[in-house]
Amino acid sequence: PKVLLLDEPLGALDLKLRENMQEELKSLQKALGITFVFVTHDQGEALSMADRVAVFNDGKIMQIGTPEDIYQRPKTRFVADFVGSSNVLPPDFVQRYSGQHRWGSLRPESIRVGRAARGVTSGEGVSARLVSTNYLGATTKLALDADGLRLHAIVPAGTALPAEGEAVVLTFNREHLHLMDEPA
Repeated sequence: PKVLLLDEPLGALDLKLRENMQEELKSLQKALGITFVFVTHDQGEALSMADRVAVFNDGKIMQIGTPEDIYQRPKTRFVADFVGSSNVLPPDFVQRYSGQHRWGSLRPESIRVGRAARGVTSGEGVSARLVSTNYLGATTKLALDADGLRLHAIVPAGTALPAEGEAVVLTFNREHLHLMDEPA
């Protein structure tokens, strides 16, 4: 066949076997040189398996692109929130850092978390409070409150962290702040 439809082919497998089968399927697809249409609700699986991804919502295509485009440059809040874990940022927040009144997306791995120091002004970072931590093995996910805005950051496991409830300062490379096409 020229096209092979795979509808949730790995859904019933445990994580380790699923990862092994992803490698096998990619190898098989390359060797056969045919197109796979791979249907999955596992966003990580879609990103790792695909050359191109289509994100659907209520039967409508929200965005088509490479896995990197979909992950790093979502066009809408839905895509940003649906694919991976993203901080969807309101226009007022985004305007402070980009000068544009638009919705933004900032991936948790793009945020650096530091201890709050006396004399730090708001121009040098985002003041926040560490709400909770979630150890995930290789990384730790942090829930943060920045003046009512809930943010998440991901840091390498073993990173020295402030105590829950403690004040922190968040910084990020402004190039990692993606401005979405969705109107404010």
